[in-house]
Amino acid sequence: MKCSLWFFPKFPKFPNFPKFPNFPNFPHFPHLPTFPHPTPHTPHPTPYTQHPTPYTPHPTP
Repeated sequence: MKCSLWFFPKFPKFPNFPKFPNFPNFPHFPHLPTFPHPTPHTPHPTPYTQHPTPYTPHPTP
């Protein structure tokens, strides 16, 4: 159980990455493409906000 606890904080703490002996190629991991992908995903949520706006006129009538 303790393993999972200390493992989580390691993610936000990039400086501790080198401590991982089994994860020296973290950025090269094809299984974790979500790390470099979070940036392009940010523009998606913006267009979604426009949809809820047109829905407001419906509840009024």
